[in-house]
Amino acid sequence: MKNVYSLLLLCITFVNINAQTIPVYDSASTATGNTDMVFYGLNGGQKTTASNTDWHLAISVRPSLFPNNTLQGTTLRINEQLGVNVYQIPNYTADSFNVVVDTTGYHTWNHLHDSDTALDMGALNSGLNIAVYNYGWGVYTGPPNHDVTGRKVYLFELPNGALKKFWVEQLDRDTAWDLKYADLDNSNLQSIHVGKATHANKNFVYLNMLDNQVHDKEPLSMDWDLQLLKYAALDVIPGSTYNTVGVWTNKGETVAQVTGVDAATVDNAGANPFSANMNTIGWDWKVYNMGAYHIQDSLAYFIQTNSGVTYKIVFTDYGGSATGVIYFYKQEFVTGISKTENQIVVEVFPNPTSSVLNIVTGLQTETEFKVFDMEGKLVSEKKATSPIIQFNTSEMQSGIYFLTVTSGSSVARKRFVVNN
Repeated sequence: MKNVYSLLLLCITFVNINAQTIPVYDSASTATGNTDMVFYGLNGGQKTTASNTDWHLAISVRPSLFPNNTLQGTTLRINEQLGVNVYQIPNYTADSFNVVVDTTGYHTWNHLHDSDTALDMGALNSGLNIAVYNYGWGVYTGPPNHDVTGRKVYLFELPNGALKKFWVEQLDRDTAWDLKYADLDNSNLQSIHVGKATHANKNFVYLNMLDNQVHDKEPLSMDWDLQLLKYAALDVIPGSTYNTVGVWTNKGETVAQVTGVDAATVDNAGANPFSANMNTIGWDWKVYNMGAYHIQDSLAYFIQTNSGVTYKIVFTDYGGSATGVIYFYKQEFVTGISKTENQIVVEVFPNPTSSVLNIVTGLQTETEFKVFDMEGKLVSEKKATSPIIQFNTSEMQSGIYFLTVTSGSSVARKRFVVNN
């Protein structure tokens, strides 16, 4: 163990000395016509590009975390920027699904939209009441089955003008979705089964209702921070949606917008609050004027990532739909950790882990260790004076966790993954 400890300290010191503190210029392309979406990781600049025009319904494959966040596992979002429109069919329930739908005047029915601030609030979650475990499209039935059973039938208007009636039959024990949709006269009935386990540690999979294929597009949630895409914004024209290109942040991350500053030199968010709204960056870092896009001056964003690191983002250019390229630079700030030789330097291994997490700090003073889940719930804690300690992770659920190490006034944070 002594040799392992010495080697780790050597590696940690090397990483610290070479920590990125200068701006890194980068770009990401949503393609000509803004047909792609890009999942971007701030640590390393990794990009996963996927089509944003070959799907109609995004289906959550995240777990429903009882009791604090059951909604995240029941989210259904639509691709409204592509031309998908969803209406709740009046007076239809699950028992009415096989009844032929009269669509006369359907544009006057309840027209549903995704939230562009909260990832968990999809169009089909409209009308929810979490207090009684009503998720909009369906209601939790309780033991012994522990299913969420669909209660409503929806009309999908697809971009090609096709109309489909749609019903969530059930979410089975938070493990698998059973979805049904058909033409209005009950022809072309499709039954889609989507298991969550095969997409662990991702946010959504994406259903195409014309070819009936479920597409796995996303990288692991831990591997990206920003999503660059065209989306239907609710904050451009009051009371209406408007297609625009912008940036969303991953679930659990927060952003502070700083205006009226020298974007190149500002090094903190000041008194500007950090927001969990996924569209805090959004679309309005650019302005269209005189046939071209202009980037807002004196504007910077500070992003607190799920890994515990804060980044500054400054946009520098946008090529419009002709190229879809968004240009920016990023700068890393280590939150709460002094960049001196006396800082807390933490290493965890193995990561991912299934049974034991080893934590190396090199400290022999009293140090507090706390582990939190993705929702900020305290999972485990201990105090120690040893430079190396262990946490038992064998009984923890699979997922992403955050370790906070506190010694005196210094705090360090690490992210780790449990695969059980």
